[in-house]
Amino acid sequence: MDASQAFSASYAEARGKFLTLAQRRGARLLSRAHPSRTGVSGEALAMDLAVFGDPDAARTLLLISGTHGQEGYTGSAIQLAYLDNLDVPAGANIVLLHALNPWGFSHLSRTDEANIDLNRNFRDFAAGLPANPVYRKLHQALCPDDWNEATIDWTAMRDRIVAEHGWADFLSGFTGGQFENPQGMNFGGQAPAWSNEAVSELLPQMLRNTRKLAFAEWHTGLGAYGELCHICVHDPASPHHARVFDWLGEEARATMAAAFDGAAGVTPSYTGLFSAWLPGAVPWAECAGLAIEVGTYDNEKVTDALRIDRWLKFGKGSAEQREALRAVMMDRLCPADPVWRSRAVANGCAAQAQMLAGLLAW
Repeated sequence: MDASQAFSASYAEARGKFLTLAQRRGARLLSRAHPSRTGVSGEALAMDLAVFGDPDAARTLLLISGTHGQEGYTGSAIQLAYLDNLDVPAGANIVLLHALNPWGFSHLSRTDEANIDLNRNFRDFAAGLPANPVYRKLHQALCPDDWNEATIDWTAMRDRIVAEHGWADFLSGFTGGQFENPQGMNFGGQAPAWSNEAVSELLPQMLRNTRKLAFAEWHTGLGAYGELCHICVHDPASPHHARVFDWLGEEARATMAAAFDGAAGVTPSYTGLFSAWLPGAVPWAECAGLAIEVGTYDNEKVTDALRIDRWLKFGKGSAEQREALRAVMMDRLCPADPVWRSRAVANGCAAQAQMLAGLLAW
């Protein structure tokens, strides 16, 4: 399956390809339908998991798509292309989690139906919600009511915050997660989202026999065009962190810091990440894995795509302006360029193959 076949034009098409693949390969399937929402064309929405290979195997490679809705198109394509004709080795299985955020996948939204960024939602809410005072200062600049020449450029506010707080606090305040403003960016919610609850139930069922788990969660945006950017949240001193980069190569280690232009190697501190939550969901298994971004454009263009995503939910504008900006947003998060798509699939499949080889040797 090449990139042109692996990519889909809608969530319904992507899910259809996934279910067809699972049926053709005789995969064991678990699905959870969304209890209250439908897709953009009225289609059913569901989180689907399928296990390819021996369901009782002790070694599992878990591949996750669609944590952020629009990014599910690329993650789904990489999953499908990889499993199309792969002979799963004895002693292992491969689990695909397709569309962690099916509503966002269908409706072309980073967040779910409640504007919750799922990749900030996987946290212990009983422990209380962290404050994010830097985000409060940035909110109005990041989230204008009107999208026009006067509001598009937010760099003056960015530069003021960097000068006042430094790059580390700016990046963490901007993108690390906030829990106060339900109409803001990177809103982590104030309780577990439906997707959180569903995967918390389904994933342990699918992985009950797993004792060694390698995982890759697919995203887009950060990094060089069509190349991979690696976000590993294991403690850098841990054997799991070392294992990930033994599998993927030392050059992968520096890709995250290189993705933040002008930040002198500083990276954000995130809260509520799915990949940080995952090992605790399967405490009987050793886990090693990461989130992997497929790079699209520079930070400014990608940031504006995320701002557009939020504006499309809450901002003021005509239907024509909304459709034009939705197209801009999608191009910046999932370019239609066949060269980019071919690179994304080739690089994604290569990384998955490296992880599977590492898992087998673990």
